[in-house]
Amino acid sequence: MRLLAVSDEIEDQLLDERTAAAKGRVDLVIGCGDLPADYLDALSCRYSAPLVFVRGNHDPPRGQGGYPVGAEIDGRVVREGDLLIAGLEGSLRYSDGPHQYREWQMRNKVIGVRLRLWRRRLDVLITHGPPAGVHEGPDRAHHGLAAVRQAVDWMRPQVLLHGHVHPYGHPISDAQMGETRVINVVGHRLVEVVPR
Repeated sequence: MRLLAVSDEIEDQLLDERTAAAKGRVDLVIGCGDLPADYLDALSCRYSAPLVFVRGNHDPPRGQGGYPVGAEIDGRVVREGDLLIAGLEGSLRYSDGPHQYREWQMRNKVIGVRLRLWRRRLDVLITHGPPAGVHEGPDRAHHGLAAVRQAVDWMRPQVLLHGHVHPYGHPISDAQMGETRVINVVGHRLVEVVPR
């Protein structure tokens, strides 16, 4: 399946008809946080693909912002086409803003997702912040969560898609955590995943 994953930065050119034609088929639009609902909806319409997303630390609190309720997958496990996908919103707590978590809070969310997954094999894990030790930024606000790293260890998804850490002109290479390819999608990335 071809996934258009977006996060943190609105890229108007993605909505251009010629850009969409050049990108080719998109089976699913994935939002990894800090993007407005109308942008996510426009991408879903432009590429004629369903949408799933998690909120980032700069998104409005749950129930606000006009986001499509069924597409929000924080703490959920969903099947889209042949892919099994789970989501974890937010980042490490660094202020009093929404969608920021202490380690124990995120660990509880991870345990909940793991229980919902049961014995099934996860294809894609969507988060806003990175796992601890991978793609982290230099300041506390952009550090990863150990609980997200634990989620990767427990669930062994094929791919972890996250945002939150802006490369600012310095591309961030994909990382590998065991079986899992970790991809920073700030802006956008087109990713192909073969269902297990």
